[in-house]
Amino acid sequence: MDYFEALKTSNEAEAPHAAHSPLPLPSSHDVGAVINYIKHTCDDLYFTSDSDERVEVYQLSNAGLQALEADIDKLKLPSANDFAVFVAGDIAPTEEGFISEKRPVSWFFQRLCNQQIDDRQKRLAQSLKHAFSKLTEEPGTDLACYRVGIVPNIEVYVVMLIDGQVVGIRTLSVET
Repeated sequence: MDYFEALKTSNEAEAPHAAHSPLPLPSSHDVGAVINYIKHTCDDLYFTSDSDERVEVYQLSNAGLQALEADIDKLKLPSANDFAVFVAGDIAPTEEGFISEKRPVSWFFQRLCNQQIDDRQKRLAQSLKHAFSKLTEEPGTDLACYRVGIVPNIEVYVVMLIDGQVVGIRTLSVET
């Protein structure tokens, strides 16, 4: 076998591993490790609506956690309206056309996985979907998808309740 055949064989052998998240799935609910995993896995993912928007890591602020303490103490993520209060920013939830809703997490991941352009991105999206599912199997965890905003700019959040923290991903869905 010459150099180029060996190189080709080496690249083919590494391809499946390189296509998934560059980091192994965290074995515990260490929030820092989960955030690091999400950050590295969604680094090259885009959510397609009327525009292509990056998928990025999200963590609810300490102020938001304190305000949602009653829900989190029950080991449940809040209602769509309660969640919207903390992520809407300058937009008042009472404004005309304001949307705050919970969607099935499968709705988001089905769209995300089907929208990726190349096989590597599709496998990264599948890895992220698997991680969210796996990390929320144990008691004391929860998983939800929220849509918050005013058309045309709707922010989409897929978040987990892990170890008393709300972490996950966020993207923008431009809907005209």
